[in-house]
Amino acid sequence: MTHPFIPAPLRGTAARRALLHAGALLLLASITPLVNAGLHLGALYDVRWPQQTSHYTALIRIGVGVVVFFWLLWAVIARTTLDRASPRQRILQRCAALGCSSASLYATDPDRPLGHFGTVVTGLSFAWLAWEVCRSHGITLEKAPREKNPQRWCAQTLDLAGRAFGACMAGGCLTYLGVQALLRLDVAALPVMAGNQLDTIGVTGPLDFMAGLVVVVAVEDVVIVAATAALMTAAGRPTWQIYTAICAVEVALHAYFGVPAVAMALFAAGRLQLYLRSGRVLPLVIGHASFDLCGAFLMPLPLTHRLLIAIPVSVVASVVAGRVRRAAAHSAEPVTGAAT
Repeated sequence: MTHPFIPAPLRGTAARRALLHAGALLLLASITPLVNAGLHLGALYDVRWPQQTSHYTALIRIGVGVVVFFWLLWAVIARTTLDRASPRQRILQRCAALGCSSASLYATDPDRPLGHFGTVVTGLSFAWLAWEVCRSHGITLEKAPREKNPQRWCAQTLDLAGRAFGACMAGGCLTYLGVQALLRLDVAALPVMAGNQLDTIGVTGPLDFMAGLVVVVAVEDVVIVAATAALMTAAGRPTWQIYTAICAVEVALHAYFGVPAVAMALFAAGRLQLYLRSGRVLPLVIGHASFDLCGAFLMPLPLTHRLLIAIPVSVVASVVAGRVRRAAAHSAEPVTGAAT
């Protein structure tokens, strides 16, 4: 398997370096949410964590911030040398990297938080770092538009975003059904999330949710799915290893659901398949963000009300998407029989 935007598979030291960077990015992006998910999972099993646990999690978060700070600065400085960038571009990009990474590092301090701004900047720092690392290996994460017709390009993006939304829907719905089934069966050996998802992950309001959404799509779609898949592909790793690594991390990130989190492998595999085939990150972000927004709006409602709202909305969205694709295809057809 080859990635659409890798000029040639890497060999030797370059391949090992790409694989090392893939592992480092995956670890940096997932370690904090993995720890939080592990703590939630332990709480389902009535595990009593020591009092120092919060200090350890804070140290991990600060350690990740320090690594991102230096790595992002180093990557931008290495790319904006005198022979690659104009003086103005060099100053602007290096200052932007310094400001972004500094704010992200500052936001890791629990005593002096930057609030929602710090959360958003943290997500953007992860996405920027992944983009810089991939670029250093000659990899382009997002496919440049090849369609001269903007309508056709937008239609393709909409089509891929709809498929990404469907993958999120399949994994999310299967997980939700598993949670409801275990709650009704009340099997003591298989503990499951009791409340709703937003309360479990600590979302307290709309601003909390929107800031967290930026981090979610930046970390899960840009870093965990796109950057990891591209770097592992460039390093010559087989497809099954790429799927295993990414799906395992996604399942672990959602471990707070309990056993039903296994269904999130479908959530990850569907998005990963779309990226490996298309090389497009933007549709993944749109589809994932749309799914999370729909879930947040519908979560407070009973299941029957959710279905009454979700089914008509899905039908309308499908009809609109079909019309956009047909209109784009029609506009792309060559005009024949012109008058002379």
